[in-house]
Amino acid sequence: MKLSLFVLLSAISLCTAYAQSTADSAVNRTNSLRINPLSLIVADVSVFYERMLTKRASLVGGVGFGSETYEYHNANTPSPRLFHYKRVTLEYRHYFPRRPFSHTGFYAGVYGRYSGLTLDDYQFDNQGTIIRDPSGKLVRSIQQLYVWMPGAMAGVQTSTPRVVVDLFLGFHYQLPTSSPPLKAVLPEQMSRKGFTPRFGLTLGYRF
Repeated sequence: MKLSLFVLLSAISLCTAYAQSTADSAVNRTNSLRINPLSLIVADVSVFYERMLTKRASLVGGVGFGSETYEYHNANTPSPRLFHYKRVTLEYRHYFPRRPFSHTGFYAGVYGRYSGLTLDDYQFDNQGTIIRDPSGKLVRSIQQLYVWMPGAMAGVQTSTPRVVVDLFLGFHYQLPTSSPPLKAVLPEQMSRKGFTPRFGLTLGYRF
């Protein structure tokens, strides 16, 4: 009985010491580099760098880009529409950690995002017919639009000494620099004016 109790107490002590050393090790590493693996499913690349400013506050910078094509499935329009975009994000976060000096746990923050959208498509007249040049070649046009997005978010971050997992949910208000929005499902969603949700899961490396 005494031996079993001794083994149990020793195991608890070792686990506590390991958890403490793991948390302390994470605290001493104030930088992290993360990607959003879910966005890769839709051919979107998102990379974030986080730097702790204080024991509870951090600054996050991010870049992202992606593209999508839209087939017309029409012999008269052999080339698809091509949509591509790029964006930059800057976030300020405040953590509410369970341990006083840990920058993991729940957090809330505000952010600003700026996106550049480009749609390479055919040029149509007022009747919806594709315009041709004097040689009979279909005329293509490039539409560009930029969107400002102020927003707020909340999430939770956990980590081992090196691996970071970050889950977040937020909303931002899209403010396009011009109108109307670009036509096509994804371009129109990204270029219209109004509130839009933002959510994701990022995985990364702490150093």
